[in-house]
Amino acid sequence: MPAIVAGMPEATEVDPNPVPAAEPQAGQDGTAPERAVPDGWRESVRAGLVTWVAGLLMYAAATYFAWLPVQDLPAKAGDAPTGFEGALDAWNRWDVAWYLPIADTGYAPDPLRAAFFPLYPMLVRAVQTVTTLSTFHAAMLVSVLACLAALILVHRLATELLDAEHGRRAAFYLLAFPTGLYLVAAYNESLFVALAVGALYCMRCGRWWWAGLLCGLAGATRLTGVLLGLAFVYEYLRQRDWSVRRVRWDALAALLVPLGVVLYALHLQRTLGSATAFLDVQSHWFRSGYQPPWTTWREVIRLISEGTTYQPDTVRNTVNLVTSVGSLALLGLAVAGPWRLGRGAHYLIAFALPAMLLPVVNPVHNYYPLASVWRYFLECLPAFLVLARMGADRTFDRIYPVVAVGVQGVMVVTFVQNNFVG
Repeated sequence: MPAIVAGMPEATEVDPNPVPAAEPQAGQDGTAPERAVPDGWRESVRAGLVTWVAGLLMYAAATYFAWLPVQDLPAKAGDAPTGFEGALDAWNRWDVAWYLPIADTGYAPDPLRAAFFPLYPMLVRAVQTVTTLSTFHAAMLVSVLACLAALILVHRLATELLDAEHGRRAAFYLLAFPTGLYLVAAYNESLFVALAVGALYCMRCGRWWWAGLLCGLAGATRLTGVLLGLAFVYEYLRQRDWSVRRVRWDALAALLVPLGVVLYALHLQRTLGSATAFLDVQSHWFRSGYQPPWTTWREVIRLISEGTTYQPDTVRNTVNLVTSVGSLALLGLAVAGPWRLGRGAHYLIAFALPAMLLPVVNPVHNYYPLASVWRYFLECLPAFLVLARMGADRTFDRIYPVVAVGVQGVMVVTFVQNNFVG
């Protein structure tokens, strides 16, 4: 559903109130200093690759066992696949059915496609053309490779903000989260996370033109990308000690942030006759109007109370409510408390907080007001950094992966059986 917006590491004891070793300090001219990390990226690639391979093995195993629960029962997904290609095709579910036609024929045949932003299907089309793979297989390849890139970038940024041990946990905890399957499914999730984290990393390094470009590409992947502009402005000014006099020409890179959305709007004006078509079609998915977050939470609580504990609709509403409230709590802990991240990470919150609030103030008006919020949580990087800090406690570092991966395995089965994850 579209939104208008959103190997296990060994735990070690750390100082509960660290001063990040990689904290960038602005130079006299207001620019970020040059930093050399000789083997840093090699370590990040290794850590990301190990986590990625472990995840792919888990997804393959979960898909292999996915037809056991429905043996001798009519299954929405049909009969069990007879080979690898059939098993892979079992991942062709839900929003995938929107991205593939866009990659094949664009937006003109169906105005409802406008809800799905163009960069992901454009990359799918490019890969399909170069490799002669089917559109779906090309989409899976794009997502799987983007997932690897996202894990590497999360490790790199977390390592510089905290340390390598926290970096490994952050990347692992991200993929282990119950909706981590969307990072390899033929959705735009992994591409968006990779671009967003890449942009945030470039901001930290003071590479503003690269940051602006990646923000623009993120905006062409999902509308939430424009919120990266808040992080851009915050971090740019922070590195200049909040002095307007130290602003330089590279601040103009901020103009690249909305470029992806603007170009998409111009394309929709030319093809569909409406530059705001991506907003106009949201009512098809029951998104219309805005309301205070507590109104949405109250409605979800009412729906939960009217259902039974193990009813699927109740479970979906419960996990999304817990994720919505829990994400805000984790963002609060990123600022204050024993697991706080330090001032150098506050710009991450400038993006993550509005990104997590948008689906709450602009809910879905049906049985699932907070539908897909626990998928959007994958974009909430500072929350995973806080979880990584919590993981310094050995007990937490064992409980979280067991519970998260266990639930995700069930969600993989749910997804490939063509049921709504939530």
